[in-house]
Amino acid sequence: MLYRKNSKLKSFVSASGINFYGTQTTEKIYTENDLPGNDFLSEVVILWEKAADSFLEQNLTERVVKIRTAVVLSEKEGALKKMIPPIQYYIGSPLGSGKQYMPWIHINDICSIYELALKNSSIHGSYNAVSPQHVTNRELTRQIAKVLKKPLFMPNVPAFMLKLIFGELANAILEGSRASSEKIRKTGFQFEFADLNKALDNLLKKEI
Repeated sequence: MLYRKNSKLKSFVSASGINFYGTQTTEKIYTENDLPGNDFLSEVVILWEKAADSFLEQNLTERVVKIRTAVVLSEKEGALKKMIPPIQYYIGSPLGSGKQYMPWIHINDICSIYELALKNSSIHGSYNAVSPQHVTNRELTRQIAKVLKKPLFMPNVPAFMLKLIFGELANAILEGSRASSEKIRKTGFQFEFADLNKALDNLLKKEI
């Protein structure tokens, strides 16, 4: 990327990931002050954020904002779109133990956070873009089925089967902890969809 002499960005906003904290299921609620994890996905995010920080270090921008994004729930693409068909065809079920947390955020809210990051010059550093409501994979699956008015009677998908299919990346599905949204809310940001049931009602109304 080329820059004109003496040119400088007002802001550089990076789409980072909640996997910064590692892939594990614990009772800890991670904040932006916590250290990164040490698995493959966290290492990818660490390198990604270092690249973003380099813009500030090289004096190419006035500020850097790193948005650590959770699973984005959207009616068009992403995780939710992949979870709908099995539930609609009566073969949906939680993955592994189902006890792993799934940090999530509605597509409208993540877009609003990026807009805030661009417009509010006082925002800088890392922010967790995650709903304040914490849910597990089991709870998310059951709530989707409830909104779609479909029963869940299949047993959980065994962890070993997912590991056979996805290898090491299966850990991203089978493990997960909670992350705090307090820092972004302290900027004055208000979630439009802080409640999972409200979010799913909005996203799945065309599927019912």
